[in-house]
Amino acid sequence: MSLSLLFMIVGALGVGYSLLYKPEWVAILLFTTVIADVNFDLRGMPLNFRAMLSVCLFARTFTMKPRFVLPPFFKQGYTWWILLFILYLFLISATFDLLSFDLVKEFILAFLCAYFGYSFYAYTGDYRLFKTSIIFAGLICLADLAYTYAFIGTFPVVRVHYIFTPAWELVNHNFFGYICGAAFVFLLSDYLAEDEKPGKWNLLLLPPMFLGVLLSTSRSAMLILIMVALWLILKGLFSRNKSRKAYTLVLVSISCLFLCLFLFQIMQIFFNVNSEFMEQITARLIDEPLAIINRSLGNNYNSQSLDSMEWRKEASSIAYHSFMNLPFDEQLFGIGYGGFLKRDYGSGYDAHNGILLLLIELGIVGFAIYFLMLITFFIRAIRTGLNSPLVICLAYIILYVTSHNKELTSFFVFLIGGTLTAQLQMHQHGATDREEEASGNLIPESLQA
Repeated sequence: MSLSLLFMIVGALGVGYSLLYKPEWVAILLFTTVIADVNFDLRGMPLNFRAMLSVCLFARTFTMKPRFVLPPFFKQGYTWWILLFILYLFLISATFDLLSFDLVKEFILAFLCAYFGYSFYAYTGDYRLFKTSIIFAGLICLADLAYTYAFIGTFPVVRVHYIFTPAWELVNHNFFGYICGAAFVFLLSDYLAEDEKPGKWNLLLLPPMFLGVLLSTSRSAMLILIMVALWLILKGLFSRNKSRKAYTLVLVSISCLFLCLFLFQIMQIFFNVNSEFMEQITARLIDEPLAIINRSLGNNYNSQSLDSMEWRKEASSIAYHSFMNLPFDEQLFGIGYGGFLKRDYGSGYDAHNGILLLLIELGIVGFAIYFLMLITFFIRAIRTGLNSPLVICLAYIILYVTSHNKELTSFFVFLIGGTLTAQLQMHQHGATDREEEASGNLIPESLQA
């Protein structure tokens, strides 16, 4: 019996037991694989691992009894925004012969991610399952990067789970920094939340997540992480309730700085990383940012260090001109999901500006539907005074996508949306606690405050 077959048998037994007795464990497994983009084909099965897990968990939700009673998912405004967006995406894609079974399956699973986020928030009464999952996802991405550095010695990243499962699609190394960065800002915001006790685990996990961003060499993730972290820490320093925690975070930030300074010397000593790979990493993390700063200040700089920066700028410029040159009806309604690549506007590459890409492929109408859906979250959070790490994580993704591609329509964003919808619902209107009702306490603890 092969190692991969044994792994799948043991995994299937574990998932089967968890579905029956611990559905929250299966939810954590699914959320982790969604966030970290872990997937593989199942031998002899029509669906891949993540799709099969989603179907099984969806069936299980009909027999679950959540602790907290929230209005049904289909009575939430966010649900109808999602359905409107997905139906519009299908319609415009079909118009340009871009609708396929894989696309339909992808967005059905995306819708299920939102449903699971909402349902399991009601099941536990908080975002603990999402938090556990984003931690696991960040650690998986860190492990994949460490494995690549130690045993492969060059990009692309080779994932650890390929040892046990069939290889899946190739993932760009920037993705791993993006996920570690999302985990970092979530944990940082969660640590500073007013209603949270000091979380030692959050502090301990911040440096490893920062390390993942460094190893990925994603400049976008690093820059946005620093921007969001500085804003959160400064906000905390001027807050009476959070200032003590913010001072602690300043010390953690200093430790991350030292990690930056000595990391690659340590790697060369212990992992014997080849010099060519180290030069590539140094160019991405040091030479290019320095060249950008010097150019901005009007100083001399090495123009060869700006290759990646200039390429991204050119890709965004091409995307902008592509949109402006479209006929008015295509500007208004779009060219279909995947149309940018099909028409080869970017010479084989996507736009490297997710906001422009969404505008080109789904038009002004689809763009408006999507961003009205997102803006609703921020407006409701501000109006109700909700201090949620989910909102911070969503803001991080929106900033990140300005130099990348389709993260805005990923399963990860839909999962955040469903979880945040449940949190806003409970924060605004409260929820009935079944356990407190059974004990005779008719006023739920969540409303007693």
